[in-house]
Amino acid sequence: MKTITLTLPLSPDYHNESADLQKTGYTISFEIQNGTHTVDTHPIPVGKLLYLNNTNLMAQLSFTYNYEEENQVITISGPEYVAEDAVCLTTYPEGTMEYAYQRGSETKISTQKALYNPNWNYNTPMTPNLDQLFANTVKEANQALIDAFLKENLTVQVKTPPPALSPEEHNDLQLLYKNGLFAGFYNSEEHYGNEFVKRSIYSVWGGEVTFNKNENFANVIGSTNDPKIASKTWLRLWSDQYGNPTNCTSLNYSPVTCNTNLVGGHVILGKTAKAEPKGSNSVYIMPICSAHNNNNNVYMAAIMYQKGVWLKNYLN
Repeated sequence: MKTITLTLPLSPDYHNESADLQKTGYTISFEIQNGTHTVDTHPIPVGKLLYLNNTNLMAQLSFTYNYEEENQVITISGPEYVAEDAVCLTTYPEGTMEYAYQRGSETKISTQKALYNPNWNYNTPMTPNLDQLFANTVKEANQALIDAFLKENLTVQVKTPPPALSPEEHNDLQLLYKNGLFAGFYNSEEHYGNEFVKRSIYSVWGGEVTFNKNENFANVIGSTNDPKIASKTWLRLWSDQYGNPTNCTSLNYSPVTCNTNLVGGHVILGKTAKAEPKGSNSVYIMPICSAHNNNNNVYMAAIMYQKGVWLKNYLN
């Protein structure tokens, strides 16, 4: 098992007539285990609440990850992702149960109940801007976790909100499934029988993925349709996240000599091209050349780019 050791921020430096907080970190060490797990730091004091008889303000962080040990893929929520399993900072006056929960995607306390705590509510004029500072602290902790996983040479999937798409992009990015298998892109000029099911990109948006340098990946069989329309749009989806690619991700990886026609290729980890079944969480979009995209008998490597778009939960 891999052991992760890192220091996570718990509070900002903040001083006024109501609160006296010190910039505080907490060093945590934990083993990455197969499956889904939640990790909590121990609560520690990060300062004093001057208006509450100098009571200690306690703070702790919690986060949830999923680890697929066989493929060494770890998944965690990103700083802007709104979910119960996102990185969360819990603060409360020592000796009380007046908990306030802060996530990076929100500048206000993330539960309505906490807004009615009689003594601890930092969304008031007593502590101006503290909500934003706590939100920034959570974002810093979230990024520190992602960086720590990357240092362990793991494939890191980060949950993010789906991108804003124009109506035209939304239409071009619809997906087709046949008998539970991904069958390509929807083309409005084609006729499809009842055995096909159409799904929006939003139904399978996962977020971002970071591969290891030179990590191998292969094509998803059944993902070719109209490269002049759909593939160009999938490439733009990648470009909107990371900028315009100038080369194939797997540039001249033997035995293929790359061309300059880039597409947004549907790929999976490993060395074998295959179709992906219903519920798959393992499909990614990477910029690859048409020579690689049209050859299911070869596999590729993350040479030029390591970051991709993560698609998940096909058809579920």
